Amino acid sequence: MDEDIMIYLSMLMALQNEHFFWQAMDACGPLLGAEIFAFAYDETDIRKTRSALRRLKDHPLTFHGPMRGTELTSAAGTRALADTLDAFRRALALAQEAGAGTMVVHTHERHIQPHEKSALMRQCEENILALAQIAQPCGVTLCIENVSLPHKGAALFDEAEYIALIRRLAPCRALIDVGHACLTGWSLSTLLHQLGGRISGYHLHNNDGQNDLHAWINCGTMNMNSVLSEIYKYDDNPALVLEYDNARGHGLDELLTDIGQIRRSQPKGESTSR
Repeated sequence: MDEDIMIYLSMLMALQNEHFFWQAMDACGPLLGAEIFAFAYDETDIRKTRSALRRLKDHPLTFHGPMRGTELTSAAGTRALADTLDAFRRALALAQEAGAGTMVVHTHERHIQPHEKSALMRQCEENILALAQIAQPCGVTLCIENVSLPHKGAALFDEAEYIALIRRLAPCRALIDVGHACLTGWSLSTLLHQLGGRISGYHLHNNDGQNDLHAWINCGTMNMNSVLSEIYKYDDNPALVLEYDNARGHGLDELLTDIGQIRRSQPKGESTSR
C-alpha cells in the first residue's frame, strides 16, 4: 500500500455498528486512522471515547466536534452559546489529551430563515473566532465544514460566502464534505482552486443527489474516481475521511476494496508529506 495517503474512518459508523468499526481498524492497523465522533461529548460520550482512544493508540487521529445541543449562530451572552462553548471545551480537552491536532466544526445545526441569514452569518463568524481562541492552547486547529444543506433552510453560507469565510478565518482551515457539495450544487473544482492550501481534509461519502445519506463511495450519483481525481489536481496528499453512516448491507471486504480504490487513485510518483 502507498502510505502517503492518509485515510481515516469516521466513528459515526461505530454508533450504528461498533463491531464492524473495530473489525476494520484491526484489519488495517495504523495505515487507517480514525475520526473521533461523539454527538455531545457529555459524561457518557467522554467515558466511551476515552475507552476507544486506548484501543486507537497506534492509529492516526482527528476529531469531529460536538453537534447535539450546540449552535454556533447563538447570540453572545446566551445560555445556548455558553452550552455550545462548554461542549467544545470538553471535546477540545479530549483532543488535546489524545494528541489530535484538528477538529471539524459545523457552522450551524439549526434551520435558517432567509431574513435571519445576514445577522446569523456575522454571529457565527464571531463565535468561531472565539472558539478558535479556546482551541489554540489545546494545539487544535478548527476545520470548518460546509454544512449549508437544503434541509437546513436558507444557506447560512453559500459557496462564495463559505470561501470568503475560510479566507477571513486565519486561525482555521476548511473541511470539504464532498457529499454536501454534491447536494448543494457547489463546484468542487472552485472550492479546491480558491481555497488551495487552506483545506485540512475531505469527508468522502455518496448520496442520491437529494438526501444526505452518507452512503458508501460507490453507492450513489457521484463518480468517486472523478472526485478523487479532482482533489489530486490541487492536493497531492489529502487527508481523506470515509464518513459512512453505517455498515448495513456491506462487509469488511467491501470496505477494504474502497480503501484500495482510494489508494490506487493517487497519481503515480507522488511522495509528499502533509
